[in-house]
Amino acid sequence: MKNNRKYLINIIEKYYFLIVFIASSSILISAYILELFFNHPPCNLCEYQRVPYFLLLLISLVSVKIKKKQLKIVALICFFSSFIISGFHSLVERKLIEFNIGCTSTGSDIDNIEDLRNFLEQKPLIKCDEISFSILGLSLANLNLVISALLIILSYYILTNHENKTSKNNR
Repeated sequence: MKNNRKYLINIIEKYYFLIVFIASSSILISAYILELFFNHPPCNLCEYQRVPYFLLLLISLVSVKIKKKQLKIVALICFFSSFIISGFHSLVERKLIEFNIGCTSTGSDIDNIEDLRNFLEQKPLIKCDEISFSILGLSLANLNLVISALLIILSYYILTNHENKTSKNNR
């Protein structure tokens, strides 16, 4: 049993950036499929949640040439930022905190009906505090929060396991 765990840890560590690449691309592809094929446009916070995954794709591609521990630390930071953004979005969706970007207007530059029409066309159709899609009662922000937490745990474990191996090898 212990050998199986060591074997699995070695596989995960060896293919860490491939796992990161697959996870990030799967999340982004799923988001774009929902947006483009199922007419589920993202709100502002949904778009912000995609940024760390694009960075993780870039980091994964860079890792092909550069195999350094620092890239794993940057990946961990990206997962943590995804966790923070999706956690904030989850709180906004549940109306526990307020987020009004793009939802308010002073109306001072609207002089006629054409200005009003142009103003309304620029505003997002989806509000950040509305859950428009859920799976098993969890919004996409909630699911991203869970996925980010799991990837943080995995990344932290890989980093600390690598540290333990390095310190043992230096003795």
